[in-house]
Order: sequence, then structure tokens, then C-alpha cells
Amino acid sequence: MTTTKHTAHWTLEALAHAGVKTIVFSPGSRNAPLIIAAEALGSFDMEVLGDERSAAFNALGRSLVTGLPVAVCCTSGSALANYYPAILEAYYAHVPLIVLSADRPEERINKGEGQTCVQRDFYEPHVAASVHIEEDASASEVVSQLDFAIRAQQVEMRPIHINLSFDEPLYAQELEPESLAIVFSDDVMEFHGIPDNQPVPSFSDCKSVAVIAGQLLPQESAQLRTLLDEGVAWTLFADPMSGVLDHPQAVPMEALLDLEPDAVLSIGGQWINKKPKQHLRALGIKKHVHIDIFQCWDVLDAEVLHLRMAPNALTVWKSAPEFIRIPAVAPVSKPLPWSDAAAFQAVVSKLKTTDVLHLGNSSIVRYFNYFPKAVQLYGNRGVAGIDGSLSTAVGAALADPDRRHILIIGDQSFLYDHNGLYGQKIPQNLIVCVLNNSVGAIFDWLPDTASTGSEAKRVFANAQQVNLAGIASAFGVKYEAVTSVEALLNALEGAVGSKIIDSKTEQHANLAALVALR
Repeated sequence: MTTTKHTAHWTLEALAHAGVKTIVFSPGSRNAPLIIAAEALGSFDMEVLGDERSAAFNALGRSLVTGLPVAVCCTSGSALANYYPAILEAYYAHVPLIVLSADRPEERINKGEGQTCVQRDFYEPHVAASVHIEEDASASEVVSQLDFAIRAQQVEMRPIHINLSFDEPLYAQELEPESLAIVFSDDVMEFHGIPDNQPVPSFSDCKSVAVIAGQLLPQESAQLRTLLDEGVAWTLFADPMSGVLDHPQAVPMEALLDLEPDAVLSIGGQWINKKPKQHLRALGIKKHVHIDIFQCWDVLDAEVLHLRMAPNALTVWKSAPEFIRIPAVAPVSKPLPWSDAAAFQAVVSKLKTTDVLHLGNSSIVRYFNYFPKAVQLYGNRGVAGIDGSLSTAVGAALADPDRRHILIIGDQSFLYDHNGLYGQKIPQNLIVCVLNNSVGAIFDWLPDTASTGSEAKRVFANAQQVNLAGIASAFGVKYEAVTSVEALLNALEGAVGSKIIDSKTEQHANLAALVALR
């Protein structure tokens, strides 16, 4: 038996045909036809999270580690608004999320019905496609709409939104309709290597070219690492989220502040540190070649030549004499007093190459600049918000149960997203390391905040004294508080199953350690 809403059944049948294996549901009444249809088809892992914001980031984490499209499904009204932070992240990080939102019939919108808002094109302009399916749509109309949306997703590798309207009754069931003869278009654009009509640019007219790597997915980092291992004649200026900063041929991107290149060759996503961006823009660079499958980061406001190429296309310039080479930077080796930096260093020191590391935003991800390591690395740097780091790591760990996942996260980010633990499944392969300094520490990294008044500083700091042990207990997760490197290492060594390690630090010691690192 399945839902009497044929459009719901056909939509899920089509998504299964398109390769969707997991749907993360948030319970609701308006999306009941989709829940019933999913159960009837038996093609999906049906996961449940009550908090839609966490659910969408959980799905994002699953998609990141599997490379597959993952769907999220919610009821009508404010529910789909809670998906928006993850949709923004997925849009800018090129993660193939699929949003299934249930809606009321068009004639009931803005007429005083509960849990109702205008849902058509709700996520524009932050989706590859947005389609609306009325309850009386034919099978051919449903397939046509979904064909358009899925093709758009495959071209851009970005989220899509499928909005379906249902009228009461919502829970009625009947025998399954005849299966669809689903044939999606095969004219999906694919880019491999240098397009035939795209000549390889030359840098022979340049005196010094900087090669820069921004954020990369682990598989992209592995390709780039292979090239570096083979030997190149230049230095790679690397963002911490590139995943290759530990390589002998790589240096932190901040090293660019002492140089004046007249051209840039870049790959990957956004750069964390804004100072190199500002420095390079001030130089008035005219030539910026960016290699990326999907997008062009016009970060320098230069005359950009965009190439749709994979990172291994850098082999074209493997021995380019005009590319900058500088001495490698020695890694930090001196012991640090107990602080956020010391805690971060301790956690990274215990990582194995088979581990998966997730980094929270703000000050956390910046510490990886000082303690890089070869590891599978993830972080929500599409829009760099703090709102879903825990949920993303939870989803990734659940979808990848055979590897150990470690999340390093600040106390503010953890508290903001602790509902990521509110689900029917808690991953037993996830260790959450909270650097708990009780304030929004990132603002102390910014020199301009020192000149603000006491009330402004109070707002920036957002001081908290939340009992994290209580949160861990509420969700049934092991908890341990530590106040030394030795205790932290012991806590990591003895971690079995899901665990929260609360590294309690003082901000004055954190700032002193940061000065020492810099």
C-alpha cells in the first residue's frame, strides 16, 4: 500500500531512479504522503530528525562523505525556512542536496491557514533548480519537472527544491500505481580536463606567478597531493582547508603578504584569510586563472580566465619557471601552555591518516593553519557559518560508520547546534572535542574590536557558562572535562563510542598562545 497522492509516489520513484538512497525526514502532517510513499517503495534509508535545521546539515554531511545526492523532507510553513542555512552552504560548497517540501494547494495560500506561507521558488537564487508539482499533475508532467531539476543539479552540483502541494486527506492509502517508465535526459554537461575550445593559458608574459589552493574536498586534495609528491618547481600557497598545507611544497597563504606577484593561478573554493585577498587586490593583478569544475572565484577583481578543469590539470604548469618558489615554513614544534591552541595541537597529533577530521568555523579552522596534517578534512566553508558544524559531522559519521570521525568545535558553535545530537541515531564513531573558553574567542583575534566600548565587547564575547555535561547526559553521549594536554590525550586514547571531550581553557592563556604562534 502507498499514498493516494500519486505525485508523491512518482516523485520518490524518480528520485530512487536518479540515485537517491537516503531521505532525512522531519515529521509532519503535510508531508505524510511522502513519508508513506517512501516506506512503500522500500528504496530509501529513512532517517528522522525533528529539528529541520539540523536535519538539513545532517543530510549535507552524508552527501559530503558519500558523494551521493541526499534528500531532506519537511512539512509546510516555517519548516522549510529552517533548511535555508544548509541550502546556502550546499549552494556555495556544491553539495547535491534535494529538498522535498510539502505545501498546501495554491488556492489556500495566504488565506489564514495554519503552517502556510508562499513556498514556490522559496530558495531562489540559491538552488540549481526549483520546481512545483500540483497534486493533479500527470506522470509525464512529474517526470518532465524532475528531469529538468536533476539535470540542473548534475550540471552545477548544487541543491534543488521540489515543492509538492497536497490537499486533505493526507494519510489515505491504496495499492501502488503502475511503475513509471522513467527515462531522464542524457544531455547532462560534463567537464573533464581542458575543454576542446579552451586553450591552455600561458604565463610566459608574467614575471612571478603565485599558485594558490583554496578549500578542496578530500578527493581533490588527494589529486593535488599526488602532483606535489611527483615534484613541482614552485611553492603552493595553501589555505588550511585545502588539505595539503602539511606538504613540504606548501606554505600558509599568509606568506603572500611579503610578495608581489603579477599573476595568480588558483584552484578550489574560498580562502579563509582576508588579508591575502586584500593584499593581492591592492597590487592590481591583471591575470588570474582559476581552475574549477563548477565556478570561478573572481576574488581579485582581475581579468579572470576561468578554466573548467580538475585540480590535476596543474600538471600543465608542473615546471613553469615563472611560478614563485620560496623556502618551506617549519611546523610549530615547541610546547604550548594549556590553551585552545595546545588542545587543538594535541587532538591533531593523535589523528591517523584513516581518520576524518571536521573543523568548526571562526577561530577553530584557523588553528589548522599552525598544525596541519594529512587527513580527510571537512568544514562548512561555503558560507562559513557556525550554524551546522555539529550536525554535518553527525550526518557524515552516520553515513561513514567504518571510519573514526573527530570534530573540533568551539563552545559557541557547539551550543548553537547542539540539536545536531537530537536524533534517533547517535554515531558511535564520532568524538566531539569542544574548545571551551566560554566566549566568542574569534573577536579577540580581530584587532579592531579592542577599540570598542565595554557594552560592544560584551556583545561580541557572548560569555556563557553552560553545563556541557548536562547536554551530553540529555542526549546519552559520554562526557569528559579536561584541563591539561595530558588529560586530553588520555581522554582521546580511551574514547569508545560517541563522546564529548570538554577542553576548558582561559581566554588570557589562549591569546598568549596565539601571540606565540604568530
